[in-house]
Amino acid sequence: MMDDFIRDLHHLQKADSLIGKIWLKLFARQFGLFAFAGLIATLGFTMTNIAGFYGLQAPLGPVWAAVVVAIGDFILAAVVVQAARNSEPGPEMALALDTRKMAIEAIQADARDIKITIDTFGQDIRDTKDAIAGFVQNPLDATVQNLLIPAATSITKGLGSKKDQA
Repeated sequence: MMDDFIRDLHHLQKADSLIGKIWLKLFARQFGLFAFAGLIATLGFTMTNIAGFYGLQAPLGPVWAAVVVAIGDFILAAVVVQAARNSEPGPEMALALDTRKMAIEAIQADARDIKITIDTFGQDIRDTKDAIAGFVQNPLDATVQNLLIPAATSITKGLGSKKDQA
């Protein structure tokens, strides 16, 4: 019973560890995507600066090309940020949560079994205490109930079995 309880606690610990690893992996992936989006946004800002520079040098040619590239970088950065926001742990998280739920249910069942065992043990102690108290208060009644009645029953059965044999 205690071995099952400890095993179930170990399973719960493994499930919680797995859930933590999955979340950590998700956060690392999101951080990487956000960092990449930041890099793309930096490139877009750089291209905007270059576009401003070319805008001052030439009236229209290279400016619009740099502006289009900068706008494309910003759009790409927005798409990457949105992808990072929508990242979810995946199906392994559901499996880890199911494993955790089963471990918790097993621990609860083991705890109920332990409680029943302890309650039964407590009742046995109370019964023993009552029997001792009864013997101390009325030793003759206790002797009759515990010794004479079983002995008389045994003798009666023994006599009955001898009649059957004869």
